[in-house]
Amino acid sequence: MITNENRSVVILGASGNLALTKLLPSLYTLYTSGALPQNFAISGYARTEMSVDKYREIVKTNLLNNIEETLLVDSFVQEFLKSIYYFSGSYDSVDDFTNLHAGLEKIHEKFPCKPTVLYYLSIPPSVFEPVIHSLRECGAIEKGDTSKSVIVEKPFGYDTESAKALNKTLDQTFDESQIYRIDHYLGKEAIMNLMVMRFANLIFEPVWNRNYIDSITVSWEEDKNIGSRGGYFDKAGIIRDVIQNHLLQILALVAMEKPSSYESDSIMAEKNKAVKSIQQVTLDDCVLGQYISGVCGGKPVIGYTDEDSVPDGSNRETFAKIKCAINNTRWSGVPFYLQAGKALTKSTTEIIIQFKEVPGDIFKSPHHPNKLVIEVQPDAGIKFFITNKVPGKGMVLKDVKLDFSYDDGFNKAMPGAYERLILDAIQGDKTLFINYEELIHSWEIFTPILEKIDSGNANVFKYHAGTNGPDEASEL
Repeated sequence: MITNENRSVVILGASGNLALTKLLPSLYTLYTSGALPQNFAISGYARTEMSVDKYREIVKTNLLNNIEETLLVDSFVQEFLKSIYYFSGSYDSVDDFTNLHAGLEKIHEKFPCKPTVLYYLSIPPSVFEPVIHSLRECGAIEKGDTSKSVIVEKPFGYDTESAKALNKTLDQTFDESQIYRIDHYLGKEAIMNLMVMRFANLIFEPVWNRNYIDSITVSWEEDKNIGSRGGYFDKAGIIRDVIQNHLLQILALVAMEKPSSYESDSIMAEKNKAVKSIQQVTLDDCVLGQYISGVCGGKPVIGYTDEDSVPDGSNRETFAKIKCAINNTRWSGVPFYLQAGKALTKSTTEIIIQFKEVPGDIFKSPHHPNKLVIEVQPDAGIKFFITNKVPGKGMVLKDVKLDFSYDDGFNKAMPGAYERLILDAIQGDKTLFINYEELIHSWEIFTPILEKIDSGNANVFKYHAGTNGPDEASEL
C-alpha cells in the first residue's frame, strides 16, 4: 500500500547484527512490496566511523545474504540504497547527537512536508540511558509529540525494579504513546492468527475454557547449544531470555477474553487483564535444568559449563518448565505450562491445547482426548487430533490428524516478523506491542523465583544435550 505520507526511520546501532541482518532487509522487503510511503529515508547511527557510500556497500552485502534472490531486483536495490544515510558518533555525546539531528533535518528538507520520525534503539541496554538523554538534550524529541516515536528492543529490564528504572529513563523523554516495546514473536503469522482462530470461528470459543480444556502448554525448543552467547546468556538464563517475554506474550493471547474491537487499546486491555490474573509462581511450580554433553543434530555437544564463554561452575538454567495458574472464571483450575530449553531434540515453537476426556465414553477401543497443536515455527500451521473409526467390521478407533500448513494453504511466502512490526510502528499501530502495565505485571510474576535462582537457592537438574530436558520435568 503506497501512501503519500513522509516517513523517516533512524536506526541507532546501525552497524550491529540486528540492524544489518534483520531490520534493513525487512525495510527493503517492505519497500519492494510497496508498503513503504513514497517519501521515506533510513538513517543509521553507530560508533563506527565510515562514509555513507561505505555503509551502503555493507547494507547491500547483507541484503544479498538475507533476502530471497527473487526479490533482489537490481533497480530496486539501487533505489533503496539511495534512501539510506549514515552518521557516526558516541552514544553519550550530546554534540554528536546534535550533528545527527542537524543531518536529519537536512535530509527531511527533500520531502514535500515534514516527516514523522521513528527511532529504533538497536543498541545494548547499557547505553539506553545515554542515548535517550542525548536524543532529548539535542532537541530531536519533544515529549508527547507523536510524530516522533521510539522502538525499544528487549530485554526490557532484568527484573521488576530494573524494568521500572528503564521506564523512568524512557519517561523523561517519551510519553507512553510514543513508545513501541517490540517482541518479534508477536509479529509471527501463527501468533497473529491466534485471535482470528479464536474469535472468527464459532467452533472454538464455546470450548475455550476450563470445562473442556485439560491443560495448555506453550513450548519453545532449540537443538543448539549456547556456544559464544554464554557471556549474555549466563547473566540472563532461559526464563529471562524466552519465557518471561516470548512465551508469556503467547499465553496472554491464548488466555485473554475477546476484545471489544480489533483496536490496539482494546486488545492491550484484555492482554493486561490476562497477565494480571496469572498467580505468582514459586520454585515448587518450576523444574530447572542445565545441559551436559550429548549429541544435537547429529553432532557432539559439550556441556554448558564446558563452553568457553560460560563461567566455570555456573548453575544457570538452560531449561525451564513452569506451571502457571490463571485466577479467573474462564481458566480456574487449568494448568498453563511454559517450557523452554536449549540443546534439546529439535528447534520448534508450538502451543498445545489438550482437551479433556469425553465423559461417559461408550467405546472399548483405546483412544486419546482431542488435542489442538498450533505450530509457530519453523513451519507455521495447525494440527487437530481427533478420534476416527478404522475402516472395517470391528469398532477399532484411531487418533488421526487434521493438518493445515500455511505454506500449502496459501501458497505464498510468509512475511518476516520484523517486517510486520516495523510497518505497524511506522503506521502508528500499537496492537502487537507491549505496554508498560503489561511489562511490569510480567516481571512481577517471575522476579521472586529469579532472585532465588540468581542467588543459587534453586535446584538445577542435569540433562544430556539432544534429549527432551531433565526427567523431573515430566513430574511437574
